[in-house]
Amino acid sequence: MQSDQGITVLDTTKSVCPVCLNIVEAAVIVQEKAVYLKKCCPEHGETVTYLWPDVEHYRWMSGLKLPYIRPKLQLDSTQGCPRDCGLCKAHLRHSTLVEIEVTERCNLRCPVCFMAAEAAPAALKTPSGIADQDPGIEALEAKYRAILEKSGPQTSIQITGGEPTVRQDLPEIVRLGLNMGLEAIEINTNGVVIANDYAFLEKLVLAGASGIYLQFDGLTSEVYQKIRGQNLLPIKLKAIENCRQAGIQVVLAMTVIEGINHDQMGRVLDFALLNKDVIAGLAYQPAFGSGRFDVDTNKRLGMGDVIFMLAEQSQGLLKPYDFWPLGCSHPLCSSATYLIDYEGKIEPLTRKLTREEYMAEFDPQSPQGSVLGDIAYKKYPDLKSGLSIVIMNYMDAFTMDLKRLRECSMTVLGKDDKIVPFCSYQLTNTSGQRRDELLTNARGNYHV
Repeated sequence: MQSDQGITVLDTTKSVCPVCLNIVEAAVIVQEKAVYLKKCCPEHGETVTYLWPDVEHYRWMSGLKLPYIRPKLQLDSTQGCPRDCGLCKAHLRHSTLVEIEVTERCNLRCPVCFMAAEAAPAALKTPSGIADQDPGIEALEAKYRAILEKSGPQTSIQITGGEPTVRQDLPEIVRLGLNMGLEAIEINTNGVVIANDYAFLEKLVLAGASGIYLQFDGLTSEVYQKIRGQNLLPIKLKAIENCRQAGIQVVLAMTVIEGINHDQMGRVLDFALLNKDVIAGLAYQPAFGSGRFDVDTNKRLGMGDVIFMLAEQSQGLLKPYDFWPLGCSHPLCSSATYLIDYEGKIEPLTRKLTREEYMAEFDPQSPQGSVLGDIAYKKYPDLKSGLSIVIMNYMDAFTMDLKRLRECSMTVLGKDDKIVPFCSYQLTNTSGQRRDELLTNARGNYHV
């Protein structure tokens, strides 16, 4: 730890330049009790990015690490992180969740979208519901086979896009993966189709989908107008009600943006507790800069901000230190608590655990949203209900820390069937360009 002119260096790492995405040296620094990432590109200059509101909380959070379990199969590293993933031999943790993109099409065009997905009305109206650019069943079978070979059947799968429910054969895709031996397949959706087509949702349930990961940004129309471009609140509520009737659990995924919906986190928590017969969890996701981000905000939020804000909005139900790092990834990448309803009282499981108990009971195969829930049901076999609360801390070109990236367990199966860390896969520069686009379109402008 070094001090210079009121700045303390907590750690050194490598990052990327937010303009050219070249790898640069970086330092995690403290100034006036807040934590920042400082780096300098020889061509594009210095960048200092806010990371965390309180250095003591940052130290506490980063201090709980569980042993590594490396990926089942690892590729040789030739160019170095994050240029060649697969996962490579430098990667420290195995995947607990793998995303498969079944389409690039979408039925919305959200101002905030890390996929930068575009609505494609003409393509949505194809007789089969499958566009030429969508991977076919044989290609998806190969993708499932790749996951089984590289990661194993216990790996949770999340089907995503684009918007996966624009594919009418989505139930067949789910059934295929389960028949091949995968154990859990979740659908990541904006909810438009499952709100308007109950029969389609029933088909997903009959096919064996394990849950719905529902984009849910708040409880007022204004929030959806700003983040999604239209008032989707009635659709979100209808989608939840349909899931209740169909008997499939829901996780609400809230993109948190300062000045738009950061003050609604507590209300969403209350809503989830009132509907915990169908809502199994909450995932608060501070917005990050990859992809499309067409809204104005005065301050970027991170996991630390969300933890303190949610604790304040929970009216005493939660405290900042109730959120523990999830041992399936780097401790600064995700944190959680699990609310248990036990003997008539709702309280966080983490207040009933010691760190030693947590490390002893931790299941390295549990995906992010299930880590504490799995422990809860071991500790309290008669537990009837609970609510998982996960806070993600995705990285973009400003916050990328390659030390963290090497511990990523939330991954994506790329078009070449290589498994890639989520934040590396989604990485774009300040102009929304991915590294391969820079290589193709701007070779003369950037040193790549």
